[in-house]
Amino acid sequence: MRLSTGLPKLDKMLEGGFPQQTAILMSGGPGSGKTLLGLNFLVEGASKGEKCYYLSVSESKDELLRACEKIDSLKSSKDYIGKNLLIESISLDERINLEYLARLFKSYPKIDRLVIDSVNKLMVHSKSIKDYRIKLADVIKYLKEKVRCTIFLCETEEDKIDTGNFEAFECDGVLKISFLELEEKPIRTLQVHKMRYTSFEPRVNHELVIDKKRLKLSSKKTF
Repeated sequence: MRLSTGLPKLDKMLEGGFPQQTAILMSGGPGSGKTLLGLNFLVEGASKGEKCYYLSVSESKDELLRACEKIDSLKSSKDYIGKNLLIESISLDERINLEYLARLFKSYPKIDRLVIDSVNKLMVHSKSIKDYRIKLADVIKYLKEKVRCTIFLCETEEDKIDTGNFEAFECDGVLKISFLELEEKPIRTLQVHKMRYTSFEPRVNHELVIDKKRLKLSSKKTF
């Protein structure tokens, strides 16, 4: 079974969407569109009656809903708030660890889709890279048992797929969003670097379009 990514062309590339019981890393630089893709993934699920949760350490609920208002296909997000879409913001001094997640699932025992923004913030309370990797692996294992699909947003440098601390290794799938200069006009591109249980064409740039109407993956390949 798979969950739609919210982008029909990407679903087609991935044999129907993200595999269930997986953790996906969605990486890119500032302004690349990670947050909007995460929200789009949740709105897609909410429209199907699935329980969806956006946990942010980066932006407030009001800021996220304001971003949705700028895109027609995401404006429906406000209709699902309080029903099957939850958007919460936590402060940096709160630790996203197993204890925190256990409290979360006690309050919300069934979550189909989860977006955590961002994985970079999990590093804040880690004593070392080794400690961070152990904590991240534990969190991912726990979430794969509880959630049908979890997306970790990850802010990276332009040519990197993770922070350099092995997040890509720990996750089941990796999507990389970048800007590409094409004919003197920058465009967003999306690459699938990794997706377990899936046959796909790896590391091919596909144009990612974000406009006032919707988010979509173009059939156009860029090189």
